[in-house]
Amino acid sequence: MAQRFSAAVSALFLSAALAAEVTVLRERIFPQPLSREGALNLASKFHLVASFDDKTHELALDSGSSWSIGRSTENTLVCEDKAVSRRHAVVQQLQPGKFYFIDLGSRNGSSVNGRRITMPLELRDGDTVVCGGTHLTFHDRSEGSAAQAPVETDGATVILYSRRVISVLVVDIRDFTPLTQKLDEAVLAQTIGTWFRQTGTILRKYGASGDKYIGDAVMAVWTHASDSPNTDQIYPILQALSEIEAFTRTLHQEFPLPAPLRVGAAINTGLSIMSNTGPQENPDFSPLGDTVNATFRLETATKKSGFDIAIGRSTMECLNRQPSLAHDAKLDAKHVAQHFEKRSVELKGYDKAVEAWFTSFDKLQNFLQRSRPEQP
Repeated sequence: MAQRFSAAVSALFLSAALAAEVTVLRERIFPQPLSREGALNLASKFHLVASFDDKTHELALDSGSSWSIGRSTENTLVCEDKAVSRRHAVVQQLQPGKFYFIDLGSRNGSSVNGRRITMPLELRDGDTVVCGGTHLTFHDRSEGSAAQAPVETDGATVILYSRRVISVLVVDIRDFTPLTQKLDEAVLAQTIGTWFRQTGTILRKYGASGDKYIGDAVMAVWTHASDSPNTDQIYPILQALSEIEAFTRTLHQEFPLPAPLRVGAAINTGLSIMSNTGPQENPDFSPLGDTVNATFRLETATKKSGFDIAIGRSTMECLNRQPSLAHDAKLDAKHVAQHFEKRSVELKGYDKAVEAWFTSFDKLQNFLQRSRPEQP
C-alpha cells in the first residue's frame, strides 16, 4: 500500500483560497468540437476524443486535475448517450502526465481496450475507453515523456508555494484483495465505484479541499486558515469519517457481497509546503512533507493494533484546543481517555516511535454524540 501512497502524495488538490492567493485562475474546460478534418489540437499535450452517434468532441486535459464524464450537465464532458450514467466516470491526474480512469459505479460499466474496469486504471496513449455507447480515445502528445521540463519566464522558473497547516484523512477498505477474488468483475466495479462516489460526496459535505482515490483507499485534505486549528476545525473530519464508515457498512445491502465491508483510517495534522509540482503550463498544487507521509503510516499501523482509527498527536492537540467561544461540552482528559487510547507506535521509515491515539468506530460515534460542538 505504501507504494500506491508515494504516487498519491503529490496529487492532492489545493483549496480555492490558495489558488486565489497565488493568482492562478482556472476555467472549467468544456469539450470543443474537432475541425471538419478531425485534426487534433496539437497544442494540448493530453486530451480525450469522444465519439457518439457520428459526433466527435475533444476534451483537453491541460488545466485542472479532474474531469467528470456523464449525462448530467454538471459534468466536464457531457454525453448525450442514454447508456451513460448521469455521473458515469472521472479522469484524474494523480501526477503530472499520469492520468487515471475511474468508473463511478455506473449502471452499464466501462471498459478500457475491451476489458471491464473494476479499479482505477492508468491511461496510455491510444487507449480506447467505452462508456455505454460512447467511445473515448486518450491521446498523449508529450513526446514520450509525461514529465515536462520546467517552463521558464524571463530566464527564471516561476515557482509558487505557500506554507499551510493541513489535516489529512486516509480511509482504506480492509481485506479488499480477497474480496476481488470472490466477486464478479461487474459487481466489484459497481461496488468500488459507488464507494468512491459516495465517499467523495461526504468529504465535500464536510469541507475537504480535495480527495483522491488510490486502489482500495481514499485520501482527503483540509486546508486550515489558522496556524492553530481547534475543535471546530477537526470535528468535521471526524464526522466525515464516521459517516463514511456508516455508509460502507451498508453496501452489502445494495450489492451481493459475502460480508459487510470494513474500513480503517488515520488522521494527521501539521505544516505542509503547498507547491506547484506540475508543469508550468499546468500548475497543480500539492502538499509535501511529513504530515502526509505520516498519515499513511498511521493508517497502516491500525491493522495490527486491534483498532479502526489512528489519530496523530498534533490532530489530538487541535481537537482539545477550544475555540474562543467554547461550547459547553469541554473535552477534558477523562472524556478523551474514555474514547481514545494513547500508544507509542513504530512507523516504517521513522527512527523513533511516535505518539498516536487509537479508537474504534463505535467509540468515535459515542465521542461525537457526547461532545458535539454547538452549531452556528
